[in-house]
Amino acid sequence: MVTNMSEEQWVRAPRQARSQATLERFVDAAQELLDTKPFEEITVADIVSRAERTVGSFYARFEDKYAVLHVLVDRLDDRIQDLSQAFCDPVRWEGRPVSDFVHESIRLNVLGYRRSNSLFKAALIAAATDERFGDRRMVMMQKCAELQKAFLLSRSDELRCDDVSRGSDIMFELVSATLDHELLFGRFTTTSSRSDADLVGELTSMAVHALGAPPVSAGYLSDLASAARSRRAARDAARGDDAVATGAAPGPASDSTHLTGADA
Repeated sequence: MVTNMSEEQWVRAPRQARSQATLERFVDAAQELLDTKPFEEITVADIVSRAERTVGSFYARFEDKYAVLHVLVDRLDDRIQDLSQAFCDPVRWEGRPVSDFVHESIRLNVLGYRRSNSLFKAALIAAATDERFGDRRMVMMQKCAELQKAFLLSRSDELRCDDVSRGSDIMFELVSATLDHELLFGRFTTTSSRSDADLVGELTSMAVHALGAPPVSAGYLSDLASAARSRRAARDAARGDDAVATGAAPGPASDSTHLTGADA
């Protein structure tokens, strides 16, 4: 566990632009390393080497490697809260059934976990062992849960649910617990969803049931399927262009929906 200290001691704010640039080099280096191995295997020496800076310059800005993770998680949390605020704006969903909101919320949550898999996992592990990360995660999750709840309460006339607030929290708990557990341990039951598209569908069905919401509209699902086909076609075309440029034979497309969320 990381020793307890104030955030001012943990990350020392730079006073000059050049010092800020060096700080960003370390943060970027840590993010790049997270794409190659788990955070617990990353050392300060790794970060310093990737950033092409000195150990002294690192410790002039950070107490330890967890302070770098703090910066990454802080920025991620801010981004998530901003996206949640925009996503849950009632104006965004005017003229669309509430079940479309439920499905799209779950789909984007799955996609977000896949795209930021390494950072999400590092933050989750840190939250379980360090109260600073745990407190920050609690604040962020509660804010997102309340934003979702506020939207669903604004559409309560469409929900056959005795307690919309509790129904919203059940949906939030269901999605976050499922994705957190899978992130840490993987899919380990014999009937686990075979693809992210299946996972989104199953979670949506359970959330819709908890809320007493109508089924997701067929038109919305058709639009999603069409968009997924367009993305696959664009990727296939890009692979073909790359193959022509390199003189290689284009290979078969991989199943990008499995554990990636690309077409969920």
